[in-house]
Amino acid sequence: IEAGDFMVAVEVPANKSGEIQLLLESAGGEEIHTNETPTPRLGSGQIENPSQLSPEIRSHLSEDAQRLFIANYNQELSNSGDASKAEHHAWDVVCQQFEQDEHGNWSKSKMTV
Repeated sequence: IEAGDFMVAVEVPANKSGEIQLLLESAGGEEIHTNETPTPRLGSGQIENPSQLSPEIRSHLSEDAQRLFIANYNQELSNSGDASKAEHHAWDVVCQQFEQDEHGNWSKSKMTV
């Protein structure tokens, strides 16, 4: 992707992929790639341990950040019953309390005064 270009990612039901591809092409879309792999998501319900986190989440969090993520996810899920809201809340807390290292991992605890 070069300056001025942009990329769009779209998740659609398999039976609509052809229709959506034609729509994107008619709007000037180029280099369309279709991937039939499901998008990773957290399971429903409480998270008991880090092994239940998707690899995409777990690989970017230190052990301390994983524990913080799980605790805040479970708390928000209990309060709201909304898994998507709980995931966003958990990420917000991790971002507030940890810094990303040079590899994009949330592992450095932020200093508080």
